[in-house]
Amino acid sequence: MRIKRSNYLKILVLITFLIPLFAQISNIKPSTAFEEFSYLPQNPLVPNSCTIFTVNISDTVFFGNSEDYYLEGTYMWLSPSQVIATPTGYLTAYGGVGFGFKYNDNPADGYVQGGMNDQGLCVDGNGLPELPMNYHPERASPYTGVLAQILVECSNVSEVIDWFLSHNLGHVWSCQLHFADALGDAVVVSVGIEGEFNFTRKLSSHYLVSTNFNLVNYANGWYPCSRYTAASIMLAAITSEVDLTVDACRDVLSAVHQEGVYATKYSNVFDPINLKIHIYYNHNFNQRVSLDLRDELSKVHPGGEDVIQEMGIYYKEQSIVSLFTENPPIVPMYTIVILISSIAALSLIFALSGRKRSSLI
Repeated sequence: MRIKRSNYLKILVLITFLIPLFAQISNIKPSTAFEEFSYLPQNPLVPNSCTIFTVNISDTVFFGNSEDYYLEGTYMWLSPSQVIATPTGYLTAYGGVGFGFKYNDNPADGYVQGGMNDQGLCVDGNGLPELPMNYHPERASPYTGVLAQILVECSNVSEVIDWFLSHNLGHVWSCQLHFADALGDAVVVSVGIEGEFNFTRKLSSHYLVSTNFNLVNYANGWYPCSRYTAASIMLAAITSEVDLTVDACRDVLSAVHQEGVYATKYSNVFDPINLKIHIYYNHNFNQRVSLDLRDELSKVHPGGEDVIQEMGIYYKEQSIVSLFTENPPIVPMYTIVILISSIAALSLIFALSGRKRSSLI
């Protein structure tokens, strides 16, 4: 069977058309690596329905979080270590990265929702209904947002617990905060029925999960939670350090992602030992941007591009979507398989059509 040269040229033209086409198709639907939980029932009544976990085996530690909210403007803020003024004097602040929302004309704009500092301390929060909390005027008051101040001042989970026990945070509380450090220690801070902070530690298990029910008061929040169950089952199935990878954490985040009003706007996997940041945008788990926190902080200087200086602190602000514009997607393996199969089919069609025409002559 012979194929004319003109047919080969047609195939080459088709290849140049199909490659960008399949590259676009590959990014339309998120990864569904864990099919049993890959599309959980959506609960429009659960605001800020974030899923957070810490997992560690031996010398490997990961902190995963998803930011599920109705706002659109998502940003990353990079602040190097620097001397800052506080009500009690000057402090050498830890450097770090924070994630959150901005330019939405919303009270949440500009507040750090989660992040990691250069000591490997990681944090994110789960939204809960308000609870009354005991007021402690004898304790210190925060001088900025709670998460931002903790990332500036604390290096590990033990210091975080001490920080909460020494600060007055008002009369009401409407979240629980999940922290992890480079040693693999983790804690979820939430308010108990007695109105004081309680600390749920990662003790007997190699993982700790928090979603949108209070771990010390199930009546506060939305229990039971399918996202909590799904994440716990998947993390429990990771039993060796070899299997504990960024991709394994990505699969958990993919399984618990949300759509609808409170859709997953971004997801992160932090590596607090190596200070690596892995970001997924708009619940698309086929594309990842990975950053080295040390490298990113070293690029931030007063007066630099996109660097903001306010209240005696300088930091770089960057929209999350721009990270993905600068890092175009890599065509996944299954797209390449489809492409090769299509080329083979087209080659056969051209060959058969050429044979048919020659038989008619």
